[in-house]
Amino acid sequence: MKLKMLGLLFFSLPVLAVPPRIVNGSVQAVPSLAQAEAVGNGWVGYAIATPKSFSSCGCSLASENNNISQGDDVGPGASTVFVFIRMRDGQADRFRFLSPDCNINAAGQTIGWIDNVSERESVAFLKRIADSGSGHASNGALLALTLQAAGTDALIDIARHNASGHVRGQALFWLSQQAGEKAAAALRDAVENDPEEQVRAKAVFGISQLPNDESIPMLIDLLKHNRSREVRKKAAFWLGQKNDPRALQAIEDILRN
Repeated sequence: MKLKMLGLLFFSLPVLAVPPRIVNGSVQAVPSLAQAEAVGNGWVGYAIATPKSFSSCGCSLASENNNISQGDDVGPGASTVFVFIRMRDGQADRFRFLSPDCNINAAGQTIGWIDNVSERESVAFLKRIADSGSGHASNGALLALTLQAAGTDALIDIARHNASGHVRGQALFWLSQQAGEKAAAALRDAVENDPEEQVRAKAVFGISQLPNDESIPMLIDLLKHNRSREVRKKAAFWLGQKNDPRALQAIEDILRN
C-alpha cells in the first residue's frame, strides 16, 4: 500500500525546470497548463520528465519539423525535454520537442511558459489533444505521451476507443516503441478486435517492432491461429524479416503443412 501511494505521489509531482533560454524573442509566464488553451495564438511550453534517451535536432520554433530523434536506450534516471505547443484560435496546432540546453530561436515571438506541470496534468492535457484527431497536433501529442512514463495507459485507451482509425493506428505505432506487457497486450487486442483491417495491419507491424523475445512468439501464434488470412499474411511477412531461427522454423512448418 505504501509503495502504491508513493507511486501515485510521484505521478502527481511537477517537473521542476528552469525556463527555456530564448533568443530572438521573449518569455511570458502562463499560470497553469489549464490556461494554455486561453492563449489564442502563439507558442506555449513546459517541461516533462522522460525515461527515454533523446536529442533534439534543432533549437528553433520556426522549423516545420518535430525536431526530435528518439534513441532506443533508457537511461538510469529521467531526463527532461521541453514540449512546445503552437496554439491557433485556442487550439493546439503543432508540437516541438527541444533540449533544455538549447538556446531557442523564438523567431521574434513571445513564448508562454508554464512552470511546475505535473505528469498527471500533462498526460490529461496531451490525451485531449491526441483524441481530437486534428492532424499534426494529434500526432505530436501521441509522441509526447510516448516520452512520459505515465503515458502508456493513455495511449492504450486511445488505441482502443478513438473514433478515428488513423489515430488508433498512430497510437498503436507509438505503443510498439514501448516494451512491456501492457503494450504487447494492447497490440494483440487490436489485432483481434479492431473493426478496421488497416488498423489490424498496423497492430501486426507494431508487434513486429517489439523486442524479439516478445514479438516472435506473438507473430508465430498469429501465423498459426489467427482467423484472418490478411493477419496471417502480415505475420508471415514480418517473421520473414527476423533473423531468428524461431521465425524461420515457424515459416518452414507452415509451408510443409
